[in-house]
Amino acid sequence: MSVLAIDIGGTGSRAALTGEEPATGPGVSVGPDGIRVAPLLDELLAGLPTAGLSAVATVSVGMSGLLGLTPPDAVLAELRRRWPHARILLASDAVTAAAAALGLDGGAVLAVGTGVVGLATDFREVWRRADGWGHLLGDEGGGAWIGLAGLRAAVREHDSRPGGSPVLLAAAERLLGPAESLPSRLYTRDDRAGVLASFAPAVADAARAGDAIALEIWRDAAEALAATAGALLAAPVAQRLAVIGGVTGVGALLLDPLRERLAQTAPDVELLTPAVRPLDGALLLADADGLPAGAHPPYLTIDPAGDRP
Repeated sequence: MSVLAIDIGGTGSRAALTGEEPATGPGVSVGPDGIRVAPLLDELLAGLPTAGLSAVATVSVGMSGLLGLTPPDAVLAELRRRWPHARILLASDAVTAAAAALGLDGGAVLAVGTGVVGLATDFREVWRRADGWGHLLGDEGGGAWIGLAGLRAAVREHDSRPGGSPVLLAAAERLLGPAESLPSRLYTRDDRAGVLASFAPAVADAARAGDAIALEIWRDAAEALAATAGALLAAPVAQRLAVIGGVTGVGALLLDPLRERLAQTAPDVELLTPAVRPLDGALLLADADGLPAGAHPPYLTIDPAGDRP
């Protein structure tokens, strides 16, 4: 069976056909009507063989933003327009992250990338989400949240207010320009979450160099993630928590304080940090037997193959 798996994230997207190397493309761009799916798919799929795209039997998509920014029906309609005869699975990126990290036995997953979304699920009846509210309302402990905390410390230093960091101010001006230009560089962007997240590595560098403010930001991130995990683990699922995503690449800077906090709040939980990609979860869902048929939006929608007008 030929499968097209797609992962659409906050700062980048990936797609892979069975037996082919993945292609990469842009991340989510949000306009007045939600996420602009069609142009994103156009750019992403240009990197894959045309013949393979026309012959797929199953399209499996994990997408950031399905839990609030864009109606699943609108995305499903765009996918069905492109592949009228294929079986289509459309899932939140939290679902594909859970599948990649836990398999289909379930548990809880925290996907910590540009944003943060948590899901506790057994892939059948239990679908409990925590966070995933976007960088304005939530995503606490994610890349955009960390980057924003670092930039706030930078502008506090610029103003000589308490809580500032000269190290982070220097990094912000080196990477993003003069402090006075930050509002115009951030507020006018429709990809501002990605821009904020791009500063998180500088916050990590500052913390590793011993900057007290940067270290506090990472401890606060771990505290926020532990709180989200606690909300998830109250669900009736296997008591194991997978923490995945690009931000976990900082290693001990985030994971050590997270382990310490979880040891206090959830001592019996098995903590996993598997090196998996949401794209792997999309592939697993495409091949999985025993998934419930039909719709469980906004988490998972399965539209079977069939003749379409």
